[in-house]
Amino acid sequence: MTTPSDDELLESIGTAFSRLRRRTSSVPIDEPVARTDVRRDLLLAIVEESDELLSVNAVAAAMGMERTAVSRLAASCVSDGLVERVASQTDGRSITLRLTSRGREVLANSRQQQRRAFEYITRDWDDDERLEFARLLHRYVAASSREASE
Repeated sequence: MTTPSDDELLESIGTAFSRLRRRTSSVPIDEPVARTDVRRDLLLAIVEESDELLSVNAVAAAMGMERTAVSRLAASCVSDGLVERVASQTDGRSITLRLTSRGREVLANSRQQQRRAFEYITRDWDDDERLEFARLLHRYVAASSREASE
């Protein structure tokens, strides 16, 4: 087997991210990460990160999705008891989303599932490799957050 060059590794990073998203949901763990829950969990995480009060328009922008699709997703989350709609504290005409205690539980469970999937996928790695990968991934996410806000 040939080892890819540095340039080939960098050229294929997008493909690697796509594979990661698709394959993590097929990891054989108890309570596997369901593909249908990925967008729901993303919505919950975005609402949580915003101090739990965020408009549907802001969620749509953060998710990079059409407002109508996010509105349907938010309605589903409301009917499942994961988020609630509340009047904005700054604009009484605007509605914001806030996590419910059930939504926080579902999000915590999702994060536990993701950790179990990570541990399964990296079961042949030593602890230092896992931690280094985690550090670099968090650094990448922080850098992408900075770029998105500029």
